[in-house]
Amino acid sequence: MSIDAVPSNAISGSASQRRKVVVSGFVGTVLEWYDFYIYGTAATVVFGVLFFPNLDPTSATLAAFAAYGIGFFLKPVGGVILSRFGDTIGRKKVLVLSLVMMGVATGLIGLLPTYADIGLMAPILLVLLRLVQSIGAGAEFGGAITMVAEFSGPRERGLLASLPALGVSLGILIGTAMFAVLSSMPREAFLQWGWRVPFLIGFTLAMVGIFMRAQVEESPAFAKLKQRNLIEQAPLSDLVRRQWRRLLIAAAARSADAVGGQLFNVFAISYCTVALKLPPSVGLTGVMLANLTGLAVIPLTGLLCDRFGRKPVYLTGLAFMAAFAFPFFWLANSREPWQIYLALILQYGVGVKIILATSGAYLAEIFDVRTRSSGVTLARTISDPLAGLTPLIATALLAATGAYWSVACFLLFFTLLAFAAVAVGPETQTADISEPGSSK
Repeated sequence: MSIDAVPSNAISGSASQRRKVVVSGFVGTVLEWYDFYIYGTAATVVFGVLFFPNLDPTSATLAAFAAYGIGFFLKPVGGVILSRFGDTIGRKKVLVLSLVMMGVATGLIGLLPTYADIGLMAPILLVLLRLVQSIGAGAEFGGAITMVAEFSGPRERGLLASLPALGVSLGILIGTAMFAVLSSMPREAFLQWGWRVPFLIGFTLAMVGIFMRAQVEESPAFAKLKQRNLIEQAPLSDLVRRQWRRLLIAAAARSADAVGGQLFNVFAISYCTVALKLPPSVGLTGVMLANLTGLAVIPLTGLLCDRFGRKPVYLTGLAFMAAFAFPFFWLANSREPWQIYLALILQYGVGVKIILATSGAYLAEIFDVRTRSSGVTLARTISDPLAGLTPLIATALLAATGAYWSVACFLLFFTLLAFAAVAVGPETQTADISEPGSSK
């Protein structure tokens, strides 16, 4: 029987292929967030000393963070470039390329000579590798969501498309644990070789993911398009012309977890340490507990999406985040560690993770199959510069007003924006994601 003779909504690949796609997508997302986290941590503790030694400590740290921040601005660039190929030459090839770029760049950072070895070339190479790493990461999460969704049947898509989001929590947890263990080393040994270990482990993880993705077949939906000669050669142009409303809805919906993720995963640690004068371990422990909570919340949310639909679950998560914007700070300002842990678990481990998990199926289903790779990736990465600036914006608001309410209002604005976008957007659960034109 030809592929055209099969009902399009049933084209979801074999159970064996689905498992490979889900696991390889999960591994790739783990690597994406593990890479970002270990680079950010290394920028804090070692890169300033090893790669910018001629600057004063503050300037050296700022220079290292500048290279870190570049990644958030280059992810949309990489996403636009690579996701186009996902719609024209195939989902699988782009996902393999994405992992190759991230893995090779991460491994080479772990082998990079320092300023003491090669002088000015050391920070230049560090920044260049960071650029390659970020461009590769631009298409990773959106590509993984697209691939998993197109291998999933309509009754399981909410759950399976939520699983790549587990990689966000697990990648951060692994990176946190890695540096927690290595920080106990003697300072000299850590600066000499200890800091390199997380990057080399990241390279190994990438090689495992590349091997797994090489075993995966092309997406059934893309294969059907290719067989019918319906490949869209200008997917970005098509998105702007025919699907601009859905692109705006998807991008606005995603902005809440972009801001919320960085606000509670990065700024909250600084808030506890600087504003509340608490030991760094309090904020770090809270973030770890929130990510552990997310490991349970994400698949549960996926199941709820399959049971009740995407919009009700998405809107519930956003409503919870909005309602808890001010109570988060009320709990944190108590300076009681257990209340800070509770605040982070509820707002980040539950609220943010609900909308992150729901967005998997929602974003994949809202776009036409011919432009899905570009649409999902662009909708996600267009908010990445905002995410990268969120800790800076929140810090500036706190400094300008001297009060937490300004940061709470900042979060509330993007949460309500996302709520409005999802409220006016379509329910996508019954979308026929394999048939061109079904998402107009």
